[in-house]
Amino acid sequence: MNPHEAWQSVLGQLQMEMPRASFDTWVRDTEVLSLDEGVMTIATRNAYARDWLESRLASTVQRILIGILNQTVTVLFVIGDSPNEETEVEEQNDGQELTIEPVQWLDYDRIVQPHKQVVVKGYLRRLGMEIGPKAIWLYIGFHQAAWMVQSPNSEAGKALYSRAILRFSALSNGAFWRLLKHKTIQGDLAGLVQRIDDPDVRRFRRGRDGRPHRAPIRYQVFMTPRLTRADAAAVYSRLKSLLDKGTSMLNALQELLAVEDVMELLSPIESAKTNIHFNTVMDMARLESGESLHPDADHLAQELYRRIINALGDIHITHYFITETIKRYNLTPAQAWLVTVSRDMAYLNSHTGERREVVTFKEGYQEIAALVGSNRYKTVQAWFNLHWTSQQRGGDMTRFLVELETSESNTYPDLRVDSMPRTYRVLLDEPLDADGSHKVDANGSIRLDADGSNSQTQMGALVDANGSNMVDANGTVLNSFKHPLNTDKKNTSTTQHARCAKAAGAAPQFWELETLLG
Repeated sequence: MNPHEAWQSVLGQLQMEMPRASFDTWVRDTEVLSLDEGVMTIATRNAYARDWLESRLASTVQRILIGILNQTVTVLFVIGDSPNEETEVEEQNDGQELTIEPVQWLDYDRIVQPHKQVVVKGYLRRLGMEIGPKAIWLYIGFHQAAWMVQSPNSEAGKALYSRAILRFSALSNGAFWRLLKHKTIQGDLAGLVQRIDDPDVRRFRRGRDGRPHRAPIRYQVFMTPRLTRADAAAVYSRLKSLLDKGTSMLNALQELLAVEDVMELLSPIESAKTNIHFNTVMDMARLESGESLHPDADHLAQELYRRIINALGDIHITHYFITETIKRYNLTPAQAWLVTVSRDMAYLNSHTGERREVVTFKEGYQEIAALVGSNRYKTVQAWFNLHWTSQQRGGDMTRFLVELETSESNTYPDLRVDSMPRTYRVLLDEPLDADGSHKVDANGSIRLDADGSNSQTQMGALVDANGSNMVDANGTVLNSFKHPLNTDKKNTSTTQHARCAKAAGAAPQFWELETLLG
């Protein structure tokens, strides 16, 4: 098999394993240049693609090539057509200083800086349904902080101020520490964030001043999220079923990896009941293989685990949303997570500019409530019915999701409750206008600021004092007269009867009780 055919086989396997967006962005345009003395040179479009492939796919590609070519292969990613040309250019210009001046910033981009993002696994959508948004935001804060302290040469942790974790946790200072001590939250964070130190024992270390200072609290952060209990049970049941038939661990894992749609592995099985809580596929393989798990089986277990976690792609959350928008609009953790999930379920391709801003929840309020780990759909319903003032909690969600009428709804909006389908337009950008000042809603309109300046009301104009053509917040036309008038006489104020003779015909100056009751 020549190098070109081998690389095409690698691309075919990567296309099945990777999210489509990642494959199209980083892998599809790569080309093989040569295979010489066990080194395969692969050309990429630019330095960004080269660095991304080196850091994330080098080991995976090498493993696939070893299986295809049956020999040890090292992969070298370079830019352009020739590695020699690239090396020469880098050697010539390595010490050259360049001055760069960013210009033509849009006000929105200058404020939000969309390139600064937190990237987490889309699988957190499923995990959030099990552990709830508070635990999810805590994990995101720890996960982002772990990236800040990680070193490519060492996995040992480093000391970090708690405010660095708090910054990306979307929680207030009080809520952050209160939740960390909450027993239920601690159980939910199992397999995600784990405290190493005994909470009842205080550790001290000697400072530079020679005095004892309290040592940092040590935590372990699992960079890849664990499986949900239901998903773990479903995968383990399928793996155990194959092993019980006499299939070896290697063949069983390969058979599960061969399933085209990985989500089929997560479909519930009635018989999938176990008292053992697995966090990863590797845990299952180790349990069934005993103390000794073959390295090849461990690699296959990791591949299956990676496919499951990557099945829903990545969630991109701007730093601005976490650090500014949530606080400014008083969003609760559940509301902030719903906005995040809704944006992820919608679509924004940063490379092509394609936007799909509409998302449909087929099970209505119940599905939305499940996404934020709640079993009270009426809480979610109150978020989108602002006139329920006594039940309002948190911020105004209609700034971020505006409900649209669909052909599936043949009833009045206020009657479509519980599990009836609901469709929303999602505000994909942060709620800022082009100049960075106005607060824009998901439907593109501009809300009133607190001082009422430079804004428009979403309800539109309230026309005519008699109440006709009054527009409600949901855009429907209201009319104060629900029934036709029973007289063609014009109603006028009774205080004008003495001065207007015609008005007396419409209503007398005095009402006689016998006449009314007769």
